[in-house]
Amino acid sequence: MKEKLKKLTEYYGLYNYWKEEVANLEKKNEEFDVMDLDDTLFSVQERLQSDEIFQKNRGEKGNLLIANKLGIKKVIGKYYKGKVFPKDLINSVNQHKSLILTAGLREYQEEKVKHMGIDHFNMVVTETGEDKIIALIRYVIFDLKYIPARITVYEDRPQYFIEYRDLIEDILGTKLEIMYVEMDGNTGYKKIQIIEGDSFDF
Repeated sequence: MKEKLKKLTEYYGLYNYWKEEVANLEKKNEEFDVMDLDDTLFSVQERLQSDEIFQKNRGEKGNLLIANKLGIKKVIGKYYKGKVFPKDLINSVNQHKSLILTAGLREYQEEKVKHMGIDHFNMVVTETGEDKIIALIRYVIFDLKYIPARITVYEDRPQYFIEYRDLIEDILGTKLEIMYVEMDGNTGYKKIQIIEGDSFDF
C-alpha cells in the first residue's frame, strides 16, 4: 500500500502517520456520503454544449478561461443563477454526515453551491480529480474525526476511487462503496449504479 501511496504523494511516510491517527479514532456504525459536484449534483452539459468556447477549453483550460477572461460572476449568472437541478441525491443524504468533494477553482465551486442553495454542506475543493483521494483520507481523520462503517462516494468520473479503493479502505479501516452517477441533464438521473470490483465500463 505504501507503494501505491507514492503515486499520490512524495510523502509516503504519511501512511504510517495516518494509520497511527486512525488507531486513535472512534469507530461508528454510521455511513458517510461523499458527493462530487459537476455532473453529479448539477449537470454542466448545457454550458458545454451551448458555447463553442467551452467545448474547445475543457478541464483546467476551461477553469482558467472562466477565471481570467469570462469572469466567474458572469458564468455563474448565466448558467447557475436560478437554475433548477435534480434534488434526488442531495436530499437523500444527511447534511451532517456528508461532504461535497469537488475538483476545480475554489471560488468558482463556492459560487456554484451558493447559487444552488447547498452551501450549508461541507465542501472540499481540490485541484485535480486524483487529489480527491488524499483529501478524503485527510478529511475523515482530521475533520470528521471518527471512522464510519462505510463511506459511499457518488461520482460521474469515479476512476480514481476505483484505482485507490483498497488504499482508502486499508488506511481508514472502513468499506468504500462507489456509486457511478449519470445525469440526464438537469432534469434527473439516468443512472446511479454501484461499482463492484476494480473495473467499470463507463
